[in-house]
Amino acid sequence: MFFSKIVLMNEKLHITTLSELARESGYRLHQRLWRMFAEPSVKERDFNYRQETENGWPCFFVVSQREPLRSEGLWQILTKPYMPRIRSGESLAFVLRANPVKTSKNGENGKPARHDVIMAAKTRLREQGIPKSEWPSSTEIVQTESFRWLEARAARCGFSIKEHTVRADAYQQHSYFHPRRKAPICFSTVDYTGLLTVIDPGQFVNTLYQGIGHCKGFGCGMIMVRRV
Repeated sequence: MFFSKIVLMNEKLHITTLSELARESGYRLHQRLWRMFAEPSVKERDFNYRQETENGWPCFFVVSQREPLRSEGLWQILTKPYMPRIRSGESLAFVLRANPVKTSKNGENGKPARHDVIMAAKTRLREQGIPKSEWPSSTEIVQTESFRWLEARAARCGFSIKEHTVRADAYQQHSYFHPRRKAPICFSTVDYTGLLTVIDPGQFVNTLYQGIGHCKGFGCGMIMVRRV
C-alpha cells in the first residue's frame, strides 16, 4: 500500500488555470483525483482519500494499492510506502470524515435505502410529537448520533472508543452533479477527531487500508492516525 499527499503546484501555474481550479468543486474536482489513478486494466476504485485545503487550495491525502502517477501538470505528488505497525492496546489520535447512515429495507421498489442518522434522529423527535423548543441542540444531535454510528462499527474495525474522547462535528450535506445522471448525487458528512484504542491490530490495519462506511468514492471513510 501507499500513502500520498497531493498538493496543487499553484506557484507554477498560470493565473487563468488557477482561476479555473478555484471555481471547481464537487464532482469535477473529485474526477481530477480519479484520473491520477486511471489505468484501463483497473475497473474498480482501489484507493481511499480525504480532501483538505492547504493555503486556500485543495489538497488530498490518499491510501492506495497503486501509486498515483498522472499529475496533469497541476499537482505535486508525494508518495511513500504505507505499512503501519500497530500494537494491541495502543492509543492513537485519529481524524475521520465519514458518511454516517443506516440502511433500511423499506426503500423504493423494495430496495434497501440509506438514511442519514442526523436527519433520522430529527424525524424521530418530530414523530414523537416533541416540540422543537425541547429538542437537543443541533450540536448535541450531531455528537450523539454520529458517535453511536461509529461506536457500532468500531469493534469490527479493530478498535474501541469512548464518547468523552471523541468529537463529532462539521455536519454537512453535499450535492454533486454528475454529467450522466438526471438527479444529483446527495450525501452527508461528519468530521470526527479524538482518541481510539486498538483491540485487533490486524483488523485495524485493514480498516486503515479499506476505510469505514459508505461514499468512499467521494472522500469519506479514510481514517488517519498518529501516536500520542
